Parts: sequence; C-alpha cells; structure tokens
Amino acid sequence: MPAVSEERLKVNARRTRQAIVFGTVSVVTTIVDFAFFNVFVELGMSLLLANTIAYSAGIAASYLLNKHWTFEGGGRDKIHHEIGLFVLINVGGLWVNNFGVLLAARTINDSALVLNLAKLAAGAATWVFKYVTFKKWVYPEVNSSED
Repeated sequence: MPAVSEERLKVNARRTRQAIVFGTVSVVTTIVDFAFFNVFVELGMSLLLANTIAYSAGIAASYLLNKHWTFEGGGRDKIHHEIGLFVLINVGGLWVNNFGVLLAARTINDSALVLNLAKLAAGAATWVFKYVTFKKWVYPEVNSSED
C-alpha cells in the first residue's frame, strides 16, 4: 500500500474542516430561518410568505458566514457573478423548502411540529447539493491541487 503524501493529508484535512464548518454554518442559518418562520406563522402570516422571508434571512446569513468562514474568503473575481450563483442555487433550495412546507400543511396538517419537520427534511434534502455547488461554482479555489 503506497504511503499517503503529506500534501494529500493536508487536502483531506482541509476538506474535512470545510465540511464541518459548512455544517456548523448550516445549523446557525437554520436556527435563524426557523426562528423567523415560527414567529411569522404565529403572527398569522401565510405559510408561503413566512417561509420565503425566513428562508431569505437564512440565505443572507449563509452568504456572509460561508464566504468568510467556510470557504475562507474564496470566491469569484466578479462579486456579482458570485452573488448571482449563490442566489440562484438558494432559490432552488427555497423552492424545495416551500414545496415541503406546503405539501405537509395540505396533506398532513399545519401544526408547528409538522411544518418544522417538513422544513427540516427539505433543508436536509438540499444540504449536500448546496455544499457541492457552493464549493465548485460560488467559492471556487484558485489553482486548487485537490481537483
């Protein structure tokens, strides 16, 4: 069995750290999203509007935290390309999230437990997709030796 190079170990450590930090950012932004969602629903806002605004608050926090912490300031040369890709990817996540919440409300019930479980399931369904697409297209590494 060939010896693992020191460079390969560094790449693996960087990938592991990045995935852990992305997970941590995801937990923080999910808390933001769920907090706003539950307050808005409790105030009587429609599910779709409450979820869209709450998810968007999570998206804003996600951009800042992922840009500066997960991917350590990496990204595109042109910020408008970076933000455009980030928003496009998250609009897909929002669609999945809205669909999950509305489906649960219409097929099961609209209790807080059911709605929050639906949001959680939808978020989990998009988590890996978002990590991979953020890493590859939104915050690509320049001259990466790991690809």
